[in-house]
Amino acid sequence: MAETLNYSLREFENVKVVELSGSLTNNTIDTFRSLINRISDKESAIVNLENVTLVTSGGLHALVDVSQVAKRKDKRVIILWAGEDVVRMSEIIDVYSLLIFAESLEEGVRKIRYYT
Repeated sequence: MAETLNYSLREFENVKVVELSGSLTNNTIDTFRSLINRISDKESAIVNLENVTLVTSGGLHALVDVSQVAKRKDKRVIILWAGEDVVRMSEIIDVYSLLIFAESLEEGVRKIRYYT
């Protein structure tokens, strides 16, 4: 079965929220990068990983890439509900400090306002 990554967009307190579902892997990261980079051209975003069933190291590196690209544009990408496995993998491969994690939408909005 082919890996897929689906998304929907919504607003929460005037902040763009990207709701993802599926897998964030080498097979889906190009779509993910394109989407988040288009959004961060204009605004910061919260990326909700709650319904993402698999994040590989390639997917984690894509999260780092879009976060760094957004930062260079004075925007931020906040990673919402990443799950223990994603946080642990980010610590193991030493990219934790390059990501901004949140455990609620409200926390994500606060971090966007703090960092931008």
